[in-house]
Amino acid sequence: MNSRAASFFIVFFLGASMTALAQVDTLQIEKKPLKIRGYIGGVYENAPVAPDHTNSFGIQAAVIMQNHIELGFYNLIYNDNKYQERLIFPNSFQMNYKHAGFILGYRTNLERDYEFNFESKVGFGEVIWSHSETGEAFLAGKFRMLQLQMSVDYILAKFLAVNAFVGYRWMNQLEITGLSNDDFNGLSFGLVMKVGKFR
Repeated sequence: MNSRAASFFIVFFLGASMTALAQVDTLQIEKKPLKIRGYIGGVYENAPVAPDHTNSFGIQAAVIMQNHIELGFYNLIYNDNKYQERLIFPNSFQMNYKHAGFILGYRTNLERDYEFNFESKVGFGEVIWSHSETGEAFLAGKFRMLQLQMSVDYILAKFLAVNAFVGYRWMNQLEITGLSNDDFNGLSFGLVMKVGKFR
């Protein structure tokens, strides 16, 4: 190929490329906007600690992406004097525990006042035995937790919803006198009052 033919080929190639790019620039590529919603809410949860149940309170917050995917965090605390044991006679000790972690969920039935959710919670926490009279911490043990749950949101207004959930939780890695992982496993239920933007 001589230099004249090579020059012609280069000019032709560059011209064709520029024409193609110009045509691409004129195309209108329709992109769906990323819809992000979210909420923050107060949580009440009734969950087992054998042989009874405990009432925990806390907060929960999440972002809702593309209307369906829920990603957030939660924090729950049981702090009461009802769960007591005599670990060392004659002293009485009370048990409290707390846990926090992440929420991943999927939302359905979005066009109605009732929305259904399938959620999982993965958390980390601590159980503490405290002296009933002095309140001084005596023993502590850390744990991990998984909870799978179903819930329904009732949309009261554009910015307000009440959520009812029921689930089952599993605890592991707890090593502490007077309690075991199995004592915390079982069915739980509760309510969340949510404030945010849902649609």
